[in-house]
Amino acid sequence: MKNAPGLIEIFRAGTHVAVDGRTLEFSAADIAQIASSYDPALSEAPMVVGHPQLNAPAYGWAKSLRAEGDMLYAEPHQVDAQFAALVNAGRYKKRSASIFLPDTPGNPTPGKMYLRHIGFLGAAAPAVTGLRDAQFADGGAAVEFAMPASYLGRSMVDILQRVRDWFVETQGAEKADQIIPQWQLRSLDDMSTEDDAIAAPAYAAPANAGTTLETDMSETQQAADFAAREAGLNTRQTDIEAREKAIADRETADRRTAAVSFAAQLVTDGKLLPRHKEPVVELLMAFAPDKPLEFAAADGTVKKPGAEVLRELLDSLPKQINYAEKSGADTITDAVAFAAPAGTIVDAGRAELYSRAKQYQAQNPNVDWLACVRAVGG
Repeated sequence: MKNAPGLIEIFRAGTHVAVDGRTLEFSAADIAQIASSYDPALSEAPMVVGHPQLNAPAYGWAKSLRAEGDMLYAEPHQVDAQFAALVNAGRYKKRSASIFLPDTPGNPTPGKMYLRHIGFLGAAAPAVTGLRDAQFADGGAAVEFAMPASYLGRSMVDILQRVRDWFVETQGAEKADQIIPQWQLRSLDDMSTEDDAIAAPAYAAPANAGTTLETDMSETQQAADFAAREAGLNTRQTDIEAREKAIADRETADRRTAAVSFAAQLVTDGKLLPRHKEPVVELLMAFAPDKPLEFAAADGTVKKPGAEVLRELLDSLPKQINYAEKSGADTITDAVAFAAPAGTIVDAGRAELYSRAKQYQAQNPNVDWLACVRAVGG
């Protein structure tokens, strides 16, 4: 098995010290279990540089695993040609396997160990020493074509952005954030950009430079490109925030129009005094549309928007002022319902105020006289 073509040694049984300092023991049975449990359709282990985060690029994949005695082998496939050349040239000689323990969160096979990824190391020493140097076979005359992952990533970001914009315009910004948060779109866009940079590496080995690798793009150009990308992202974010603010302003204006119309109707119906119209409008606007009130009622707990509760309360009030026309006889009868010395001239306006106050007190017997006069405009 030591010379098996197409296989590379990635791990072996024994006592090993993990990156976090733990000392773990692996038997030949453990090695066999890792190999037998591996299923690329369930979770395919990538070949990476070092032990990176989840958004780092994969330079190849483990097609299958095989256990022979205390050694674990991997069959690589879809290996990046430039990465293979670097490994064959000795830039990344050593490997270090990352393995899910039975109780590790995210383990695709809980209760069993599973290969997470194969890390190729440069200057760092591997936790498992003595593994044979990896060598990748030449690709021969075969070539493969595939749509770059970065293109798919950017296309998906654009589609999700349009879906989010539609939700903002139809359901509001808060609903859109619940379905497709803007920060996740920015994260996907950044990952797509990083993948694009990896799909077209910015380094090359000149024919007369031996094995020395040099960057084709200067640091100044890289900084300029990064600044341009950041400016584009900031512009897009500013446009989105402007659209969301415009939608929110329109919703607020619609709510105010509805509140003014409702308060005006209460005044027309005689349930609200004209001077109370503006305070009622501001009360209706003070209630947040997405924060309902919850209170106990005779038929159980009620949960409604605060503005709706206030509308129902005001709409149920009795009439405070009767705006119906009255005959002259009716007015005189109401106006002279109190004693006045002979020869005294009665102010018609005061008489009308008195009549309204008496009517209000009749409808609200628990309100004192002075409050009744004030309630009808006195």
